[in-house]
Amino acid sequence: MSLRSITLSLFFSTLFVGGALGVAAAPTDRSAPAAPPLSPPELETIELGNGITMEFVRVAPGTFQMGSPDEAAGASDETPCHKVTLTQPFLFGKCEVTQEQWSQIMGRNPSRFKGKKLPVDTVSWQDCQQFLAKLGEASGRTFALPTEAQWEYACRADTATAWNSGEEATVPGSAWCDGNSDGRTHPVGGKKPNAWGLHDLHGNVGEWCSDWYGIHYSPGDAIDPQGPPGGDSKVVRGGAWGDNPSLLRSASRNANGPDGANHGIGFRCVLKIKS
Repeated sequence: MSLRSITLSLFFSTLFVGGALGVAAAPTDRSAPAAPPLSPPELETIELGNGITMEFVRVAPGTFQMGSPDEAAGASDETPCHKVTLTQPFLFGKCEVTQEQWSQIMGRNPSRFKGKKLPVDTVSWQDCQQFLAKLGEASGRTFALPTEAQWEYACRADTATAWNSGEEATVPGSAWCDGNSDGRTHPVGGKKPNAWGLHDLHGNVGEWCSDWYGIHYSPGDAIDPQGPPGGDSKVVRGGAWGDNPSLLRSASRNANGPDGANHGIGFRCVLKIKS
C-alpha cells in the first residue's frame, strides 16, 4: 500500500473515533472557461429494475485548466496547472451511486451508514469494477469510472473558483463536510447542484476515478488524459463528509489502494454514449 493509501486510511480512522483534521485555508484556483453550461441539463435515465433508476447528465466536450497554480500552498500534487482538452461528450452520473442502486445490482450492501438514498460507501476500486460490469450486463450499456480529467472538468462546470459553488463561505450550501454532516453521509442530491446540474461533487463521499495516482501531473497540454500507466493507488476525488472544505476543492486530490475500502469513499458512473 502506498503512503497516500496509508494516509487516507489513517485519516478516516481518525474521523471515526471523533476528530476531523484541521487544514489551512486553500487558495482560489485560477481556471480558464470551459464549455458552456447545460441549461436545463440534458438527462438520460437507466432503469435498474424494481422502480430504481440512475440518471446521467450529458457533458459537452471542452477545454479547461486542470489543477492548481504552482504557488498554491499544500497542493504540490495538483501541479503543474495545465490545459486539458476533452474531445468527446460523456454522460456523467447526476449523483453518487446510492445504496439501493448498488444493492439492486450486487444483491448486498457493504455500507457503514445505511440508507437507500445514501451514497454507497466502503467499496473498493475493485468492487466498483464488478458493479460496473454487472450493471453493463443488466442494461446492455457500457459504464466506467470517470477519468480524473473528466471528474474535474464536470466538477468545475465552467467555474474559476476553488469550489464550483464559489468561495469557501458557499461550501455548506453545496456540500456535506466536517462543519455540517454530523459525522455521517447524507442522501444524494440534497445540496445545490453545480451549474451543469451535478450534485455532491464536493463532499458526502470521496469518489473513485479510473486513473492511477501520480504525485504530479505530466507537464504540458493534454488531450483526453488517462493518468499514469501504472501505480499502487487509484485517484479519489471530491472529499468526504468528515473533510475540511479545503479538501473539497475542485482541484484537490487523494488516493487509495484499489483493494482498500472505507466509509469515506464511494463513486459515480460514466455511461458511454450510444454511437
